[in-house]
Amino acid sequence: KFLQQYNTTNKSLQYAVKTFIRSCAGYCVITYILGIGDRHLDNLLIQKDGHLFHIDFGFIFGKDPKPFPPPMKLCKEMIDVMGGPNSSGYLQFRTLCCTVFNILRKHASLILNLLSLMKDANIEGYGPKGQHDVVLKKVQDKFRLDLNDEEADAYLLKLIDDSVTALFPQLVESLHKIAMAFK
Repeated sequence: KFLQQYNTTNKSLQYAVKTFIRSCAGYCVITYILGIGDRHLDNLLIQKDGHLFHIDFGFIFGKDPKPFPPPMKLCKEMIDVMGGPNSSGYLQFRTLCCTVFNILRKHASLILNLLSLMKDANIEGYGPKGQHDVVLKKVQDKFRLDLNDEEADAYLLKLIDDSVTALFPQLVESLHKIAMAFK
């Protein structure tokens, strides 16, 4: 539906797709690091200019209502918007994901310190009092600070590949679409 609003020769389509690729890269990496759950297409909005954003943060820090969630939400429809799995757009997406991941890794201590300041905020999913360290450790582990940048790139690209090829999330997404059709 996103692409249907554009004429395929229109420059605004090219801009929107480039914006979508950048937004999707940031979305995939940050939702992975923060453990954002319940990531299905009904919780994603796309603006006309291609900006993608997630609208439901009820499940965070590894909580997810669905069993066996993939590390990242990256479905066929998203890859199709990028031009398909063999396109330059998808290759750019993968490169951007690695860039975003390594930039965030360089600022991991700042992010972890900010999260530690939230321990008294009573955020659901952040863990009961005294258990915040467990949540912080999970987030810290996702940064893979034990890896150099090249190793981190390889690690993240494997997460992307695992997310794209995961069959159970595809089944859950199909069931979710069916359930929404009956509402």
